[in-house]
Amino acid sequence: MKQRLARLWKEYYTEWREKVEWPPFAQLFSTTVAVLVGSLLLAIVIGVIDLLFSTIMRGVYSLF
Repeated sequence: MKQRLARLWKEYYTEWREKVEWPPFAQLFSTTVAVLVGSLLLAIVIGVIDLLFSTIMRGVYSLF
């Protein structure tokens, strides 16, 4: 059992080090920035929509 587990981990490590193609740092950095900017924009849009709906609902609730 220990041998099978050791072989499995060795195969995982070998695949991770030799077969996985890692992106260059510049590409990694640019895609990370793109994801952060996109997430920030999405959060702002959702926040504005939430503010708009809550203002509308407060107006509707004040009628009753």
